[in-house]
Order: sequence, then C-alpha cells, then structure tokens
Amino acid sequence: MKKQFPGFLTVAGVVLALGLMVTSCKKDISSTNTSKTPEAVNMVKPMANHKAVTYQLVWSDEFNGTSVDQTKWNIDNGNPGVNNEQEYYQAANVTETGGNLVITAKQQSVGGQPYTSAKLETSGKFSTQYGRIEARIQLPMVNGTWPAFWMLGNNISTVGWPNCGEIDIMEHVNTTNTILGTMHWNGGNGHVQYGSSTTTTPGSFHVYAVEWDNNSINWYVDNTLYVTGNIANNINNTGAFQLPFYLILNLAIGGDLPGNNIDNGSLPTSMLVDYVRVYKGVTTGGPPIGQTITLKGFNGDYVSSEDGTQAMTCTRTVAQGWEQFLVVDAGNGKIALESQGKYVSSENGTMPITCNRTTYGAWEEFTWGVNADGTITLQGNNGDYISSEDGTQAMTCNRTTASGWESFGVNQ
Repeated sequence: MKKQFPGFLTVAGVVLALGLMVTSCKKDISSTNTSKTPEAVNMVKPMANHKAVTYQLVWSDEFNGTSVDQTKWNIDNGNPGVNNEQEYYQAANVTETGGNLVITAKQQSVGGQPYTSAKLETSGKFSTQYGRIEARIQLPMVNGTWPAFWMLGNNISTVGWPNCGEIDIMEHVNTTNTILGTMHWNGGNGHVQYGSSTTTTPGSFHVYAVEWDNNSINWYVDNTLYVTGNIANNINNTGAFQLPFYLILNLAIGGDLPGNNIDNGSLPTSMLVDYVRVYKGVTTGGPPIGQTITLKGFNGDYVSSEDGTQAMTCTRTVAQGWEQFLVVDAGNGKIALESQGKYVSSENGTMPITCNRTTYGAWEEFTWGVNADGTITLQGNNGDYISSEDGTQAMTCNRTTASGWESFGVNQ
C-alpha cells in the first residue's frame, strides 16, 4: 500500500537498475496449513558459499483469543486521509474468532466516510530488522476492497515517507487473482518503487512472506519465490531497508488502486488472518564467503568498524554502512572482514581491535566458528577470541575462551 504521496529489478539476486513498475501499496503516516502452533525453527534454506540460514521464531500472534491482543497491536481510528480511500477505521470492525483475526469491511457511515473497516499495526510495540515475516491470510473477493500485509520504517515520524521505506508483503484488489509485492523508498530524487506480482487463489488461505537480510528482500507466496530486490551496499539509495520496520494489517475500501466501483451488495466482507509470525536467521555451516553481513553482540547492539578512525565498538543500535562487513576468503580456512575498503585487525591482542588495514595479513585473519545456538565466534591468529566487551569499551581480541561477549548473531 502506498502513502498519500503520489520497482528494484530482479535477476535472481541482482538489481541492475530501478523500474517504476507497480503502483500498488497504500500508506498513511500517523495479511492450507491449519496448525496453530508455530515451530521454534521454521526452516533451513541453503545459501551460496555453503551458508545456510535457520529461521527461528522470535514473535508471533496466533489469534487464538476472543479479542485483539493490544500488547502486540495498535488499532487505528479514523480515515487515513490517503489514496482517496473511503473507509473509517475503528476497533468495532476487528475481532478474533475460530482461531483467526477477522477484519470486516461494512457499508456504514461513520466520521464522514461511507464505509468502516479496521487497521492494526505494531508501531512502538514490535519491529524487526531483517528476518522472515509471514502471515497466513484469506482475502475477500469483492470489488472495491484493498487488503494488505505490509511494513513501514520505524523512523517515519522523524523522516517521513518515503524516506522511511516501505515493504508491501502482500496487496490485493477487487476480484483478481493477482498478488502484489512492492518496495517503496526515496531513490534520491523522491519516491521510487519496485516490485512484481504473482497469481494465486486469494479467496483461500495462503502464506504470504518476505525473507529480508542486509543484501536483499525476497517475496514468496506459499514458499514460492516470485521477486527479489537487491538492497546491498545502499544500491540505488536503498539504505532505508537497513533499519527496523513495524508490521501492518488492514482492509481498505475504494481508493486509487482498486477504484471506486464498490460492490455494496457483497458487503460486509472480511479478511481472515490465521497467524502472523516473524523469524530471525541464524547462520549454520561454513562462513558466508562473498556475503556482506552484520554482527550483533550479546548486548543486542551491532559491531561497528567506526570507519577505521578509532577502535571498533559494539554499541550501534542500528546497522548501516560502518556496521556491514564483507566476508573474504583469506585461505587456509581463514576469513577476513572488510568494511568500507578496510580490514579488521586483531592487533595481535595487544590493543583494541581496529578496521584500518588496507590489506590483510596474519593479524587480519580469523577462524569462523559456529555455536550450537547459531551465533558465531571469531578467533584471531593469536589463538584468542574477539570480544564485544558487552559494549562498555572498545572491542578486543584477547579472550582465551568464548562465551556470551565473544558470540555474535549474523544478519539479525
């Protein structure tokens, strides 16, 4: 869905240029497995260079109650004032029944609008940076309806849209069999978007998902990939997608995308959501050679190269350029970490670690280890481990054993 304002080109993983394609999405500033028990580990997907990502559940709502869990969701009130939509959002139009969240659109005059519906979002209660975000949803097949499962950047209140970025996991309009997946951002000269579409049977339950890391966003319907967008290294000014986003579910009526030929005779109609689940990836197997990664410490903050101007730290709450590292094959089973053209150095354990070497040698080579929980360790050629120092001081490579401070989450 897109905001009141007025996509990435896919090549199995590389965006070559921008395409202004799908005009879906709506935004305002101010979603046949019937199991209701999410698995702790959703799936393992092999990646290039012998990397595999195991997705572990970190947040979910199974909608098994009788009313919306407002510790997880905010329920919007009013007309969003965007896209020429005709609905008035209110809490009366959403409930939980039969193991589903039910959002119902009605022909009902409230607040100067001819229709009512509901919109839920997690702003201030839950957000995620990267991971697999999915929902199992049954959509209405009625002219004039515009259901969506989507995300907005947490910083929308400070930077506005489209600077905050937007990820439309699923949009559908009217009675078509087409599902839209789109991303929106500020390409440097204003709003740009990229995305694609696929077909399914929207009137039945399907799983709509994205898998998102610091390199790409991938869209799926029932685990079938249909579009990929490259966001690596701020390509095409896509840095907004390296920050946390919150979740949104809504059912709009009328507006720019579905048009205003609304089938009043088929109202009320509902959007049913079986569950919403968010997974985070943990790396298993060998090091992801050739991949750009982030490292999150035990304290929940990201490792930063500090652009090579001072000792490295583990104090950043969000991951941007200085917090991204290219994994380089250093030979003999070792890896090097490169950020902004400079390499991380253990400094042989005699002083805090830095990221200021233009080439790599022994002090810049590390052994990549994988822990049982999917976190990783980095052991220097001095035999000691890199430590985050819990973010209280500059990082070091002088620990003889590895525990919490010496363990790092990859792309979390």
